[in-house]
Amino acid sequence: MGRFYFAFVGGELMPHGVFGLGWGEVVSLGTLIIVILNYLKTSLSNTAHEANRKDMEDLKDKLTDFKVNVNELTQLLKQVNNDLGNLTKRVNHHSAEIDELKIDVAQIKERIGMNDENHK
Repeated sequence: MGRFYFAFVGGELMPHGVFGLGWGEVVSLGTLIIVILNYLKTSLSNTAHEANRKDMEDLKDKLTDFKVNVNELTQLLKQVNNDLGNLTKRVNHHSAEIDELKIDVAQIKERIGMNDENHK
């Protein structure tokens, strides 16, 4: 790993530094590296938060548009359902009128003596 240099301090052998640097220089260099790494981490974090915020705004806009489209579709389906209900009522009414007319025609034929077997 690193090269340690030793010095005698108070009769003991103590490491003097790493790679020829004194301990104050080593601590300063370590602090500088930590500050730079912290800055990079904060920068990346802020960039990620900004990108995430923009993505969330885009998603919110798209969801709002989707909600509007769903509401329009719901209104359209309600109108189609109402129109279909009205059409069904009209068809049922016409069907009842046709049935009444068939009965009337049959009664008229019976009165005048016409039946389907004689007039084919």
